[in-house]
Amino acid sequence: MSEPAATEIDLNAAFQSAIAHHQAGRLSQAEMLYRVVLQAMPNHPDANHNLGVIAMQLGQLDQALPLLHTALINHLGHGRFWLSYIDALLRANRADEARQWLEQGQRGGLAGPEVEALLQRLNAPVVPARVKPGKGQPSLNEQKALVALFDQGQLSPCEQAARRMTEHYPRHVLGWKTLGAVLIQLGRNAEGVQAMRQAAQLAPKDVEILSNLGVALTQMAQYEEAEHSYRRGLKLQPKSANLHAYLADALFLQNRFADAIRHARQAIAQDPQHIVAYHNLGAALRSHSQLMEAETALRRALELAWNYPSAHANLANVLKDQSHLEEAEKHLRIALEMTPNNRLIHSNLLFTGVYSHAITPEQLYADHCELGQLIARQAGPRCTWSRTLAATPKRVGFVSADFFHHAVSYFVEPVWGGLRAQGMQVLAYYSGKTFDSVSARLQKQCDVWRETAALSDDELAQQIIDDEVDILIDLSGHTAGGRLPVFAKQPAPVQVTWLGHPATTGLPGMHWRITDVHAEPPGMTEHLNTERLYRMPEVFCCYQPSASPDPFAGLPADQDGRFTFGCFNNFAKVTPPVIACWGEILRQTPHARLLLEVHGAQDAAFVQDIRQRFVTAGAQATQIDILPRQANQQYVLYRQVDLALDPFPCCGGTTSCDSLWMGVPFVTLAGRSFVSRMGVTLLHNTGLDELIVDSEAQYIAKAVALAHDLPRLRTLREGLRERVMASPLMDAPRFAGHFVQALHEMWAAREQG
Repeated sequence: MSEPAATEIDLNAAFQSAIAHHQAGRLSQAEMLYRVVLQAMPNHPDANHNLGVIAMQLGQLDQALPLLHTALINHLGHGRFWLSYIDALLRANRADEARQWLEQGQRGGLAGPEVEALLQRLNAPVVPARVKPGKGQPSLNEQKALVALFDQGQLSPCEQAARRMTEHYPRHVLGWKTLGAVLIQLGRNAEGVQAMRQAAQLAPKDVEILSNLGVALTQMAQYEEAEHSYRRGLKLQPKSANLHAYLADALFLQNRFADAIRHARQAIAQDPQHIVAYHNLGAALRSHSQLMEAETALRRALELAWNYPSAHANLANVLKDQSHLEEAEKHLRIALEMTPNNRLIHSNLLFTGVYSHAITPEQLYADHCELGQLIARQAGPRCTWSRTLAATPKRVGFVSADFFHHAVSYFVEPVWGGLRAQGMQVLAYYSGKTFDSVSARLQKQCDVWRETAALSDDELAQQIIDDEVDILIDLSGHTAGGRLPVFAKQPAPVQVTWLGHPATTGLPGMHWRITDVHAEPPGMTEHLNTERLYRMPEVFCCYQPSASPDPFAGLPADQDGRFTFGCFNNFAKVTPPVIACWGEILRQTPHARLLLEVHGAQDAAFVQDIRQRFVTAGAQATQIDILPRQANQQYVLYRQVDLALDPFPCCGGTTSCDSLWMGVPFVTLAGRSFVSRMGVTLLHNTGLDELIVDSEAQYIAKAVALAHDLPRLRTLREGLRERVMASPLMDAPRFAGHFVQALHEMWAAREQG
């Protein structure tokens, strides 16, 4: 393949830089760079679209519409372009055109919550584009009566009264303001936003209206317009604590964490008792890797309002990041007592439990079953479908939010090729929103590629039925973007979970979970799974590394004179028993150090806290080296490590594969569940069984012995990458053959009942 021309590279760099400026709120810089791209490529869909979005943010609808139209007609397959253009038409009060475009899009498959919101706006009462000021206004008694209905929570009568007021007195703001507020409370956000926009037009200096409009827009995930509304309010009341706090939330949801932190702090400066400001500050600080400050802010929010489930949940996330798992579990269970149907909090509880040494496998299984039953109840009735099924499966669907530069993509890629080589069709249902070079590569390697983030669960289930999928495979489980409610509706004859979640889904209707004979030997974990277990004969996955440097030749200890243990797993896995074990290893190897890569290590107080935990366990503070997590260090840091240490009870997965690929063996403690035996299957399949131990005492002894026996460690490391490449772990054709056989056996089992 020829190299791209320099101008293409320059334009791509300009476009990526424009996106970065746009996401950071630097609209003028972004606009300039988008225009650079359009000068060379006038029909560039994304540049036209994003420039149109900026024009909408600035209230320049006349400029936005042609840009958004150009984007759409040059890429009719992009759902976001349809949504943006129709939204702009509605804002310009060109409802007939908006309806025509929406109906055309729906005929082409456009669907989802945002489409429903557009329909609500189209079907809402018509509002004049600009109401001329006049003298008519409701009596004082009428105004008091309307306010009383709202204050008393009589929402339906209040809506009726507010509508009458807008009809009789269309130039008076109270009717529109109240109508917008009551519609939001009724969950009819699109109608509410339309009424609030009219109120803001009639009373452009009413800060309460601008604030309420921003909140409603945030609920509809229109974060940029929400930001604009809050900033309009702040120009009028620059010291408003509410506006700063709410703006912090809108900025956080745009991943602009530093800006969010600044505005949350400004809110607190104006009102030191502002609960939402402390909550939003804590959430932004966590995402900005300032964990200790985040914890302080969230604890302050709970001091002010203990019955604040979101603050409990976010504090739990911060505590999990610091590996304070028992306290994290406590706060998650408190949050669930307040909001028992909150699936996100349930999911966070499951991941905390997966990492934790303090939750028994049986309790973790019960928690999974509880969430699985909740998902099934909320999903509603199962699908009905009728078609003649073939003797063998022909069409295999994969559902994931991670079809981009993500570990899951590198594990599925070899499988897709194997399935297609066997005459099967691969259908990909991508529920994520990131589309990168990996996404583009995967798209070319399947027969059908559908971007489904905008589809409701019912719509996606129907699409799968229409596509006549035989076997549907979940790759996300309970992780972000997962579509387990779709599986609860059972749109396919056979449903399987694989890779995304290291335990049972707990979901009725999920028929199989793929594992292997080493990670889950027969008879060990059947009672901890709602699914039937399909055990691959060698390994549960096939590893495909991304571009990486060569392994270190020899031992790093030979070069710097100091032995290095290393662990680059999520620090949440470094539980108190792990610290006790590693602390004892370091006590017995005073010539060694432990190198950790930790999210939040930019926080000096957090680093000091980690060091102190190891000192308490017997290590010297000087033996602990902690680096912040960085994506571009995925492989490079292994060149400093002599021997890796696998955490427990939640072992490494992709991280352990990376370690072996970089020529660094690891010691693992074999547990009695999949999550605690991933290291077993990886080491067994690469011929390193001697590094599998059955007790913490053996773990300590093995690590200490290898730190003192460098010749033996050299032997284990010598040619390790080549051995990994020749092992079942990287034999893609062999694994694909096993995978095809697995699907045939699952299909046959369905026929046998």
